Amino acid sequence: MHTEGRTLKKLVIFAVGSYSLLMVVSLVFAQVSAGKLAAERCSACHDTARICEKLGARTPEVWAQTVERMRGNGASLDEADVQTVTEYLATAKQGAKPLCQPKTGK
Repeated sequence: MHTEGRTLKKLVIFAVGSYSLLMVVSLVFAQVSAGKLAAERCSACHDTARICEKLGARTPEVWAQTVERMRGNGASLDEADVQTVTEYLATAKQGAKPLCQPKTGK
């Protein structure tokens, strides 16, 4: 019985650890995906350098107003995209990739 208890404990620890790792990985992929969306949609109309210089300096409310204003100016963003891009911009740091990656020649 004592061995079964240790085995069960190890299984629980493994399950919790695996779940935690999957959650972290999914958050990282979501952040990268949001960054790609922002880079794609924002760079359709202007250089993203003007956005990147403001990362970390604006409140989530200001970013929400900015994203809505850009949507009103024709940015191709549905409601879900607006929320995703706003959250990304509100939490991204200076130099965040892929939004703030230097453009390479094509």
